[in-house]
Amino acid sequence: MKIKPESFQWALQSLQKLGDSDLFANPVECYVLNELGDSAVSRIAACDLAGFIPGPARRFIVPKDDLSYRTATQLDPLDSLVLTALVYEYGHLLEARRRPKQENTVFSHRFAPDDKGQLYDVADSWNSFWSTCYERSKSFNFAVILDIADFYNQIYHHTLENQLTEATMPSQAAKWIINLCGSLSAKVSRGIPVGPHASHMLAETVLCPIDNSLVNRGITFCRYVDDIVLFAKTVTEARSLILELANILDKQQKLLIQRHKTQILDRDKFHKHCLRMVEDRPINDFEREIVEIIQRHSHGDPYRTIWLSELSDEEVSRFCSEVVEKIIMDYLSPTEPDYIRLRWFIRRMAQIGHPAGIRVLLREFARLFPAMSEVCRYFISVSQRTDLEWEIIGENLLKFLDNEIVRSNEYYQLSILSLFAAQQKLDNLSGILKLYRTASPILRREIILCAARHGAVDWLRELKEEFSTMDRWNRRAFLYAAALLPKEERRFFLKYAGCDGILEEFLADWAKRKIV
Repeated sequence: MKIKPESFQWALQSLQKLGDSDLFANPVECYVLNELGDSAVSRIAACDLAGFIPGPARRFIVPKDDLSYRTATQLDPLDSLVLTALVYEYGHLLEARRRPKQENTVFSHRFAPDDKGQLYDVADSWNSFWSTCYERSKSFNFAVILDIADFYNQIYHHTLENQLTEATMPSQAAKWIINLCGSLSAKVSRGIPVGPHASHMLAETVLCPIDNSLVNRGITFCRYVDDIVLFAKTVTEARSLILELANILDKQQKLLIQRHKTQILDRDKFHKHCLRMVEDRPINDFEREIVEIIQRHSHGDPYRTIWLSELSDEEVSRFCSEVVEKIIMDYLSPTEPDYIRLRWFIRRMAQIGHPAGIRVLLREFARLFPAMSEVCRYFISVSQRTDLEWEIIGENLLKFLDNEIVRSNEYYQLSILSLFAAQQKLDNLSGILKLYRTASPILRREIILCAARHGAVDWLRELKEEFSTMDRWNRRAFLYAAALLPKEERRFFLKYAGCDGILEEFLADWAKRKIV
């Protein structure tokens, strides 16, 4: 079985524009494949699906707030491309088995691929979920709020395979997805990767029988991924519904309700809860004004880049350091900061790339670890500015690598170093290169890419003899960096490097042709 070339083409464009997840910097492999264009797509599409053996993924502990964490996976870039292409090609079959969108019961990740690389409907589904819950609760006296414990990591592969088969996905495609999941879970037969955009469709597919079972029992509910709201007339009925759902989850898929998050709220308290959960609830008038400007120019698209030149002088004047600092400090000041909402605001700031947030984000960096990914994306979004003291900003960022909490978490270190790999203006190359010998393999990759970004050819040359002992992620980073070597030296190195797999071959071919 082969995947259609147009599916690979769409997947490649999607990964290049939006990345393989919201948690990691876009791998350079996607950039190289995109540069190779049709030649790479044609060659990949000519391969049988069974020939794509899952490669090594990277797994991290990523913060959710001050004290809670989740595991997140960054797939091998080729696996990410294949998975995205499969979901793009067969996602309509999976979507067709879900509860109808117009029923307004299931709101998360509705399959609707577009020419901008989005797999899912970009409509404000989270707000729609809570707005519908608010309206639906008016006919009931109580609402039950609950979620499924550790959902993505508890999905049984057998259940997923059955649902993919029920959706009439070709058996080879379903088998490849199950093999990929198995390769990530040390052959334990449960768990799907947390992070990749395409994973969301797999999770939604698994919940189809649960949704149908609730509907068949006449239970009124709304669901967003693993967050479920049930509606009841009495407290007794609410308690019965919890037990009924627990029974459904257990018998269907051996899933559990997360006990400490389960709540029964009366109508008034639930209405207040719904209003708190809606994302566009500015913390002060300053944020309301800034968000209105961003939404006006983005037309509601949370992924659209807005150029400052599109704004009027009056609109630009609203983005001053004092205003942005006031907004961020208002979020950080409570004993338990609202990191969900703060991350949302920083993502909006990254859309517009205005530097007004740099000062406060650097000063409060140690309190922003749960928003690390968003903060790093924000710094990248302002990287085209020439009126900033980038070297000093780089010095400040480099100092955070000595922070005790940062040293304890590889994801934090990766996020900071990825900024230097993406932005040459941050400078401080010598300080970064000194870290190489004591760094883990994951961090060494970022240092190699940083050296390439700064054109440190002589330093890179010293690593040539280590190439054969590098892991796959570092081998690919070095092949990318090898494009900087002088032409004859590069040709000789690439000739005898010994590529391991099609992705390394693409990188070597790209490096060989690259004109530096």
